[in-house]
Amino acid sequence: MADELIIGGVTMPDLKKEGLTISKEKIWSKNTGRAANGDMLGDIVAVKYTLDCAWPPLSREETAAIDKAVSPAFFDVTFTDPGSNSTVTKKFYAGTPAYPVYSYVQGVKTYAGVKVTLIQK
Repeated sequence: MADELIIGGVTMPDLKKEGLTISKEKIWSKNTGRAANGDMLGDIVAVKYTLDCAWPPLSREETAAIDKAVSPAFFDVTFTDPGSNSTVTKKFYAGTPAYPVYSYVQGVKTYAGVKVTLIQK
């Protein structure tokens, strides 16, 4: 599956359709800027990934698995790089996860999904 996501060695539940957006951010050198003639000067010192993840409605167990995976300060994430179409593993940290509650059926929460942004360290 193209959108398979492994966090901390655990395969996450299937993402919702179009639930993974991969961004590759260029990190520029400190001396980057515009010259007097308007040309851009500087060097790219790194390219870092940002993964915007969204899951469909989940069980409490699936939601708990995602929460546990993104709770440490830093963790490994394995995913498919769109440029090389190969699997890569990088160190990430998580933004603030969101857990919208869809309903309470007989006192049991059902989550409408989970959204979280993962940022490469």
